[in-house]
Amino acid sequence: MTHDVVVVGAGLIGLLTSAELAERGASVLVLEKDDVGFEQSGRSVAAVNLPGGAPNGGPSSMLRLCADAWATFEARWGCPVDLNAEGWHIVVADEHDEEWLAIDRQAWEETAGYPDSETLDAESARERFPSLQGQFRALEVRNGGHVDATMVMRGLAEAVRRLGVELRTGALVTGFDTRGGEVTAVRTREGPVACGAVVVAAGVWSPRLCDLLGFHVPMQRVRAPALETEPLPAGTIPGFVRGSTFGARQNRNGTVRVTGGYRYSAMLHDLSLNDLRDLRLWGPALWKNRKDVSLRVSPKTLGVELSSAFAGLWAGRGQTVVPQGYDVTSRPRDRIGQLRDLGKLIPAVSAARVRRTFAGVIDLLPDLQPVIGRIPGTENAFASTGLSGHGYMYGPGACRATAELVVDGQTAIDLEPYRPERLSGKLSMRDQIF
Repeated sequence: MTHDVVVVGAGLIGLLTSAELAERGASVLVLEKDDVGFEQSGRSVAAVNLPGGAPNGGPSSMLRLCADAWATFEARWGCPVDLNAEGWHIVVADEHDEEWLAIDRQAWEETAGYPDSETLDAESARERFPSLQGQFRALEVRNGGHVDATMVMRGLAEAVRRLGVELRTGALVTGFDTRGGEVTAVRTREGPVACGAVVVAAGVWSPRLCDLLGFHVPMQRVRAPALETEPLPAGTIPGFVRGSTFGARQNRNGTVRVTGGYRYSAMLHDLSLNDLRDLRLWGPALWKNRKDVSLRVSPKTLGVELSSAFAGLWAGRGQTVVPQGYDVTSRPRDRIGQLRDLGKLIPAVSAARVRRTFAGVIDLLPDLQPVIGRIPGTENAFASTGLSGHGYMYGPGACRATAELVVDGQTAIDLEPYRPERLSGKLSMRDQIF
């Protein structure tokens, strides 16, 4: 059987793309090496922009479309996502935060789907949000919120099956059969799967697959640790709160998730064989941001990479083998400083006990923009990857655009900033890349 489209990866991007394709009448097979949302998609803080105030740009604006989509996501796809629409709350504590916010606000006003914001002084902020009792200068309130990543992934898996999508988990893609510039089949360990088109939506492993199609993606991987507390009273954390050193959101069950801040994200980077790729590009960036990203040597990670590298050599020319069950970990000490800083702002959190720690791996590109479009040099292979930690922000628009490109050959969504061809030119590295 030949499927119209094979989608590689069953994270948010892979599943939502497959849903959009199926709605347009395509027969779709999704191949996932692990389980649905096993890596970053199921571990994300899942912050989203939402409608409010005047929209930015017309209907072709990617982030405006995404904000509109999250507001109606449950109704469209028939799955609960536990949308919290209480807003984003950016805490400004000193002059350095003010300097950062002035730069970020300019970018926000240019790119956000709904960029209206409100700045409250500390007294007004405490009146509106009584849990904010610590010392700070101001609070910027933006249109947004968050969804439950686990619920989204579980709901989307059910939605795509209702739409007739075939979803295979534990199916490792190792390569492609091509004729000229056309992909005729996707290779798996179980054998080739004939296809009319392929979409690579494999997150941090996309570059390995794109290499086989002659397309180089200069991606770097960073580990994003997170911590969750025991349940606290509802309303302890209003919406999504971000300070310079911490980020926090409260789940429906009362637990509080703590992540990195907007000036100090405190990411981890596991040194690996992947660092030999684009070393001239990423080496200086890692060094420049060494205060914000901790370099680690993980024997487990190195062992997994070496094992997959040897497996790829054994598989033969034109094939690759990426790790399965790539389950990165985190320790309480990786986020205990952020929990402590959050407790200074919201005293109710200061005595909270740590319930669990975990981590995901983020796929970074130098300009922090995703790659969305047809892979250069191919006729029917497409990439939707490199979301750079903003998968839930970009997801609905990226997936709709990809489906339209595959089925119709064009899309009304503005993809100019995300074109794959830009990666062959000189890329501007963001100063605060991590």
